[in-house]
Order: sequence, then structure tokens, then C-alpha cells
Amino acid sequence: MRASTKSIIFFMVVYLGSLSLLASGMAYLYYMDQKKSLIDQLRLEMRYKVKSINAKLEYYHLNKDEEFTFYEEGYGIALYDNKRELIVSTFHNETIDLSQFFYVNNEEYYLVESLYKEYLDVKYIVTKKALAPHKLEEIKERIALIALYAFPFLIFIALILSKIMLSPINRSISSLRKFMKDATHEMNTPISTILMSFEHMDKENLSTKQIRSLDRIDIATKTLSGLYNDLSFASFHDYIQYEDRPIDVKEVVEERVKHVDTLIHFKHLHLSCKMEHKIIHMDKRKLILLIDNLLSNAIKFTKKNGLIEVTLTEEYLSVKDNGLGISKKDQQNIFKRFKSHHSLEGGFGVGLDIVSQICKEYHIKIHLDSELSKGSEFKLIWAKS
Repeated sequence: MRASTKSIIFFMVVYLGSLSLLASGMAYLYYMDQKKSLIDQLRLEMRYKVKSINAKLEYYHLNKDEEFTFYEEGYGIALYDNKRELIVSTFHNETIDLSQFFYVNNEEYYLVESLYKEYLDVKYIVTKKALAPHKLEEIKERIALIALYAFPFLIFIALILSKIMLSPINRSISSLRKFMKDATHEMNTPISTILMSFEHMDKENLSTKQIRSLDRIDIATKTLSGLYNDLSFASFHDYIQYEDRPIDVKEVVEERVKHVDTLIHFKHLHLSCKMEHKIIHMDKRKLILLIDNLLSNAIKFTKKNGLIEVTLTEEYLSVKDNGLGISKKDQQNIFKRFKSHHSLEGGFGVGLDIVSQICKEYHIKIHLDSELSKGSEFKLIWAKS
């Protein structure tokens, strides 16, 4: 996945996640506000109902009629005297709190009205009613509908914002990639010319100083050549035609060890090789990139007179050194592009990213065992066929 795509996804997750939390909070507050309005409306209706009941009580009282009945659909009604004794009730064995004016219990709302003027010995009129479920559902449906229309709009806004914010970064990355491609292309001719000239140079009858100078030229040119190969893969691997075929890894390792022989001797390093034949199906250029990067790292970070051990078996290829080592913190990032774990030693931080890419392509597992000041071991574990 491209870095820009990851950035867009990360931005959208954070953006939409934050908005979702905010929207959830607002939806909850809206729901509670609408519910409160329904409760206020219900309380008002219940007060009107109490007045209606009180009017009936007054009518019965004036007509000296103590036998009265009334039924209010959707309401529970209870009448109490001034001693808080129950006169009549449509409730079912419920305990009423006459000390409160308006309260809720088990999603049912109670209104207790204390009468100023008593009729038929009624001091308290209690009404009970629940909120209409369909009205609460209407509020929820309204919120869901708003969310349904708002979410695609928010995604659209998030995409536009991410494009706007990433546009300068994408332009910079595009310019950097173009520079890498142009620089890589321009490096090819001089490097090839130097290598060819070095190979055809007459090295007989040279002084020790001259031979040492040639060794430096050889090392510098091969270092440039390795950098060129890394940058070429990083810049042009999508356009290069690769061909996988059976390869004897041992032969390629021996070839690449010979390639860096001058540098090994120049740093007075000791090299130990224990290798078996191992055939893998792979493009040779990619295998060379793997081996060259592991060897060059081992050589670069191993001090003078240090030891490098190369082990090849049917199960893995290991390149081990007793050099500077890598901290646990740096081990988490060294396979990312442009991350170099030893800034003092130089390097562009491209090599191990390439190793990681190629290993992923061929399902090769990378195992790193390293400790500061004790060295590192990079082990490539071959995919099981």
C-alpha cells in the first residue's frame, strides 16, 4: 500500500472517528432534549387531566352524589384524602410517593396534585402515564436519517480535505522520485566507464602505494555501483522486466563475496563461509540485491579485524557480524525506506527497505538478532515449497 494511501486512510479514520464521537454526543443531547420536550408536554397534559378530574369531583360534590365513576384512556388515576389514605385507584398495588409533585418510576411518569379546595374528601389526585413509544422511535428514526445523509457527505469532505492537505507532500514526493530517477540514470554511464577502465587497467609493476590507491578506486566504484543498483530498483522496479528461474544460491553468494573481496581485505576483516547448495526460483538480479545489501551492511558496520560469518543451508541464509549492533528501538524501523540506524556511518536507508520488499514478494521471512556493541545477524528463512 502506498504511503499516500495510508496517510489518507489514517486521516479519514481519525477525522471520521472524531466526528462520529462528536456526532454521537450531539445525537445523544438532541435525543435527551427531544425526550425532555415530550416529558414537559406530558406533564402539561397530565395537569390538564387533573383539572378535568377536579372539575368532575366538584360537579359530583355540588350534586351531593358520592357515587362517581370516571375513566381516562391511557391514564392511571388514584385519589387520596387529607390523611393520605387511598379512596379509589386504578393502579395495581403500587406505592405512590405523595411528597413529590412529578417523578418517574419504571418509565412511567406520576403527577401528584394537592388540591387547595377539597371535594368529596379528595385531597390528592395522582395521575400516571408513560411516554408514547412511537414518539421516542420517531426521534431515533430522525437521528438515523440525519446520520444516513450526513455520513456520505462527511466522507466526501474528508476526501477533499485529505487531498488538499496531502497535495503539497505528494508534489514534493513526486519531485523527489523524479530526481532519484534522473540521478540514477545519470550515474549509470560514469560508473560503467570507471568499472570498465579499472578492469582493463594494467596492474603490473605498480608500487604498493599505487596498488592501495587502485583498491580505494575499486571499493569506491563498487560502492557506487551497489548504490546505483539499489536506487535503480527503488526507482524503476515497476518498469523492469524480471524473470524468475531456478538459481543456485551458493554460486551467487560466492560471486558476491568475491565482488566485495577488496573491501573485506582493505578493512582487514575475517570472512567465514559455510554453505550448502540451495536452489530457489527467483530473479538473479533480486537475489544479488538481497545478498549485496546484507554483505555491505555487515562490512560497513564491522570494525577492523572483525568477523563476518555467512551460512547457507536448505532452510536459511544467514549473514552475521560482530560489529556495532542495532538497538531494540532502531530494529523496529530499519526496514523502512530512508531509515538508517547508524547515521555516522552514512547510507541512504534504502538497502534494507529493498531487502524487505523482495522478501515479501518471495515469501521469505527475515529474522534479525542484534545487540548493541555485540553485532547483528540477518537470517533469511526460505519459503517452504
